[in-house]
Amino acid sequence: MVLDPLLAFQRQVLDGLLDEDALCVVARGLGLNRILAELARVCATPRALVFLLNASDQDEDDLQHYFMQMRSGETTDEASTVHIIKNETNATLRAQVYRQGGLISVTSRILIVDLLNNVVPSKLITGVIVHNASRVTAESIEAFVLRVIRQQNEKSFVKALSDAPETFTVGFAPMDKTLKVLGLRHVQLWPRFHVVVQNDLSRVETPVVELRQPQTRAMIELQQAVLDCLSAMISELCSTTKLLDSETFNVESSLFRYFDSMVKRRLNPYWHRLSGRARGMVGDLTLLRRVAELITTYDSVSLLEYLDTLLLSAKSAPGALPGPAASWMGTDSANILYSVARSRTFVRAAEPLPESTQVSLRRLGLPDNIVPVLEVPPKLEVLASILDEIGVLNHAAVAKGVDAGPVLVMASSARECRMIRSYLSSLHDYVELDIPQQYSNGNNGGRHPKMMVNLLRGFFKWKAQASGIRGGSSQSQRPGSITGSQNQQRSGPITGSQNQLRNAPPAKRRRMRGASAAAGVRGPRAQADVLEQESSDLANNIAAQDSTDMDSADDADEYLDSDDWTPTAFDEHFGLLANAETIVVHSYAGERGVLTALQPTHVVMFAPDAAFIRQVEMYRAHSDQLQQVYFLVYDNSLEEQRYLSAMRREREAFERLIGDKAKLVVPLDERGTMASPGSRLLQTVANRTLRSARNAESTEPATVVVDVREFRAPLASLLHAAGFHIVPRTLDVGDYVLHDDLVVERKSLPDLIGSLRSGRLFNQAAAMTRHYTCAALLVEFEVNASFSLQTIGGLTDTISPAAVSSQLSMLTLAFPRLRVLWSSSPYETVSIFAELKQGRDEPDAERAVRVGQDDMAVERDSLYSAAPVALLQAVPGVTLKNYQILAQRFRSMREVCDASRSDLEQLLDAGPAKQIYEFLHQAS
Repeated sequence: MVLDPLLAFQRQVLDGLLDEDALCVVARGLGLNRILAELARVCATPRALVFLLNASDQDEDDLQHYFMQMRSGETTDEASTVHIIKNETNATLRAQVYRQGGLISVTSRILIVDLLNNVVPSKLITGVIVHNASRVTAESIEAFVLRVIRQQNEKSFVKALSDAPETFTVGFAPMDKTLKVLGLRHVQLWPRFHVVVQNDLSRVETPVVELRQPQTRAMIELQQAVLDCLSAMISELCSTTKLLDSETFNVESSLFRYFDSMVKRRLNPYWHRLSGRARGMVGDLTLLRRVAELITTYDSVSLLEYLDTLLLSAKSAPGALPGPAASWMGTDSANILYSVARSRTFVRAAEPLPESTQVSLRRLGLPDNIVPVLEVPPKLEVLASILDEIGVLNHAAVAKGVDAGPVLVMASSARECRMIRSYLSSLHDYVELDIPQQYSNGNNGGRHPKMMVNLLRGFFKWKAQASGIRGGSSQSQRPGSITGSQNQQRSGPITGSQNQLRNAPPAKRRRMRGASAAAGVRGPRAQADVLEQESSDLANNIAAQDSTDMDSADDADEYLDSDDWTPTAFDEHFGLLANAETIVVHSYAGERGVLTALQPTHVVMFAPDAAFIRQVEMYRAHSDQLQQVYFLVYDNSLEEQRYLSAMRREREAFERLIGDKAKLVVPLDERGTMASPGSRLLQTVANRTLRSARNAESTEPATVVVDVREFRAPLASLLHAAGFHIVPRTLDVGDYVLHDDLVVERKSLPDLIGSLRSGRLFNQAAAMTRHYTCAALLVEFEVNASFSLQTIGGLTDTISPAAVSSQLSMLTLAFPRLRVLWSSSPYETVSIFAELKQGRDEPDAERAVRVGQDDMAVERDSLYSAAPVALLQAVPGVTLKNYQILAQRFRSMREVCDASRSDLEQLLDAGPAKQIYEFLHQAS
């Protein structure tokens, strides 16, 4: 594959990055990864030491492939490559790679530990390239790395790249904060409407055919039902919490993934005050957005299976009320959603079907009293027509001696790619059923694609398995049939004023009243009962219906056993296809370089994607081989709304960034460089407390020994920013050693709950109290999160072993010397540590490493039976430490009881030995 040369605007972007340290923000699809590759090529020389941060596995693979292509040239330095350091790379090999120089892609956690341990020759560092700079925050490890490198080598450069402009517009002054974290003063913005970009991409017109496919009536009803559910839930959230602005948090914004983070960011400080219903609705918004996406990307059977999965997971035990997570399922709109989703897949026959139809259904592995509807996604039929048209054009071109390239079909996900491949592979394979006249309307006359029939059969098999998982249920009236309890299911189109077709997406229609989220909850219970009854009926006879399409299998065996094969016939069926006959189905998630690699003459965009449209424009600017682009979109759909809203949101983000850049004010420190991130807040804390934390005659900074596994958390970075000297070591006991007598075990709230439930925290507390005079458990909350262990409704006056508060109480009772510290954020923890170090000597790092290593290397609890060990530990005089000595010497409790006092004194001290002996031999 020959790499395309850079376009004029890409060369300008690269030149701008080489001229100055800057944050470069490029619109999606404009070749940021190619710009990164060219920048990496410049830095990949043994004469420099450049680190690449935040690169994904895909980015690293692309860079290696790029250098492989470059090494095939005559003028490329053979030593130019990218070195990748992962967790499996040992310290000796890492030090060797650092000394060799070049471009090194390394995880931030490994690099910061090596920097603090002086494994990296800091004076030789040339610079740092930060990819995906939108992820860098003041609490991130990347900020820690950049701060340490700046302190150790002020001459090193920093180049930051990002293709997510929307993230720099969320919150207060986000771009200013990112620049402070990165230590940069300049910003380079390259939107699609940039003059240079516009000239490069508009030089050659890209032939595009836009096909706006109308949705089916059922898809419109599904879309409207989801919108009603979203609207009702958002309205209730805004009205009950009084924390969300209805203008910002609306139905249109809820169609995007960033909406979840917006809602959680706004509600996190008050999370403990929210009711269980409100907290459940926050999670339900994610589910509903997912359902809205699947209406246009899934086939009818897969969508019904997904909805039934949600129903099964939300169904509570018999006799219990549905929980908060199932609240949206109690609305009328949810009932409409489930009814329409099922009616476009199959309907129950009100009367017995003809015997021949029942036989055909049983041969297909389906219940014999249903009528398959199997609505095919309209886009698939349009795609088949497009491919037929392209095939005719390619054959005509080949007949004229013109080379025709392959056809590239781009889909939104790997699941959608599988659906397209399955449909195209069985395009002309249909199943004919003799359907009565009353069911033939909207049923394609009983003629269904084989792919859809196979999906329906798999759906019913899954329902049978779901029935087995849910447990016993009532017997069916007829094996393999859906019983009369499903009369609530709708078999035809929904009518009525509430279900009136309102097919415009939220941005194109007036605001209309939807179903109330506070409606009755009888709907989901009825739907769940129908599902459970149906699953039970199918489970009784699903094994007998497992003979699927035996005729096709027999034909396949006969076809493979034929003795008429010749080399020509083999090539005809299994040989390589010509480019003109090749159809490649690919997803947008892994589309990097697919256009250059395949060199297609026709591209079909099965789903809209702005980034890929720009890649097509750049491909067209390099090559005239592309003849036609087909752009498919459902007319007046949520799919179209998401695409248009994403384009508008990106444009508004760049416009805001351009305005912020014009008014950008960057504070400098006394050296004329960027003020370190968070320096003002943390230095204020440091100036207040660190003077007393150090000895009066000492000029060295206060030292904290930190476990290397703690560098995933922001606390180590904030301690360093506040002026502490961080010593990374691998600790067996505790996470932070403040002085030789004080150790701290830090727990975030999820980690605290998990450690209490698993019992790991009790073992950690035992080790800390055994080896240190002062042991502390630090419960640290996240920044801007509610400073509350439990919600208001979760506090009770009873003691429950499963409650977190009760488990904490038992922990403190078991270890009286253990102290519990509560911190509202990592910033507050910095102040707490400074106060704890007042008037104390600095810790010995090597001693902290040795603590706990004198214990047995193997966890002894795993070597002995639990019951005898528990009995042994219950004997007075036996401790958590000396019971291991007794367990090694004696094989059973009988041998311990038979041991003499002198035998026990040889193993233990006189005091514990006397106590054990007297207890075992005292008169009853």
